[in-house]
Amino acid sequence: QPAVVSVHVVHRERVLYRYRDSLMEQLFRGSGFGPRYYSGLRDRVTGGSGFLIDGSGTVLTNAHVIGQGNVVRVEVSLPDGRVFEAHAAHRDEALDLAVVQIEAPDLPVAPLSKSGDILVGEWAIAIGNPFDLGPTVSIGVISAIDRDFPERQGEYFYRDMIQTDAAINPGNSGGPLVNTLGEVVGINSFIYTGGEYSLGSIGIGFAIPVEAARRFLDEIRTHGRVRKPWHGIADLQDLTPRQAEYLELDSTDGAVVGGVTMDSPADRSGLGRGDLILSVNGEAVTSASEAWSLLQGLRVDQECEFEVVRRGKRQTLKFQVVERPVGPGWN
Repeated sequence: QPAVVSVHVVHRERVLYRYRDSLMEQLFRGSGFGPRYYSGLRDRVTGGSGFLIDGSGTVLTNAHVIGQGNVVRVEVSLPDGRVFEAHAAHRDEALDLAVVQIEAPDLPVAPLSKSGDILVGEWAIAIGNPFDLGPTVSIGVISAIDRDFPERQGEYFYRDMIQTDAAINPGNSGGPLVNTLGEVVGINSFIYTGGEYSLGSIGIGFAIPVEAARRFLDEIRTHGRVRKPWHGIADLQDLTPRQAEYLELDSTDGAVVGGVTMDSPADRSGLGRGDLILSVNGEAVTSASEAWSLLQGLRVDQECEFEVVRRGKRQTLKFQVVERPVGPGWN
């Protein structure tokens, strides 16, 4: 628990304010122009959790805890009361992981599990800062593993997730899920709440497995940044019943390629508009959304194999994922 931190992020955003000056209201009253507004800046503070993974001050958390847009300050609070301003953030939007750096002596470290072997039913402990109350511990079990979500959860696709009934609430995101040895097995990320008006835990929470975090950290240590993968598939669509009948298929499973960027890895493999993707690296595709989920999990230099249907015939296409080129117009 000493290595688990609270993360507070200050976002500066542009907002519209309504004129409150009585003279302005009198001038524009009855003019037909309605209320008058002016533009201004406002700071908005969001929070979450994280944990120290080494003595040099590296804090691992969720990308959605850091957020996007104009981040002006990130503060990291330790359980011992020390507060530090963090810097040098790296984010992987595909994995929903991020790291920030603090500079401080005598930092505790949360050890990462060296084995990915976790069992359904074993004890699980969630640690974090729910509702900004401060360091909080809850206990439960591993309810399931390898949970895939073909539909977006917020802004992210999640795959191979760990499910737990340990209480996870808003503010727990980015905190560790640990085993009884105190080793981190997952990064708490999101929950099911039972309805859009409910905010608290109902015993169905999900954590990113520590193996994904290791890949993310290795990428930063090796390349000094997160390389953005690029395959070149620009558009995917669901297969309609009419298209399935035309292709003489028994179901509407799959994703129809709507566009491929010229001279991309997918283009060079022969993948083209109108091809039907049935599987990606051996995992069946049931919809365009699930195909995007699988594609988003691809890493730079990874080999990718597609099973496709083209003009009624099945084919296997292969390519290697590369780093996204820099410049406008790349998909």
